Amino acid sequence: MTTTSKEDIQHMRPKQRNKYRRLGFTWAEIKKIDRAIGRGESVLTLKTTAGEVTLDLPPSS
Repeated sequence: MTTTSKEDIQHMRPKQRNKYRRLGFTWAEIKKIDRAIGRGESVLTLKTTAGEVTLDLPPSS
């Protein structure tokens, strides 16, 4: 199993990344959010331990 860290995040600013960490997302979930931002998606649904979460994503920079 590979691990995910903040160095793997490419499309998100550190401020955005920290916001998702404070909300309790794992690095793997943050990487999925980052990829969706990079693809230009506006909405993402994640299946987390807390259930299914739908996020409105910011536009890619």
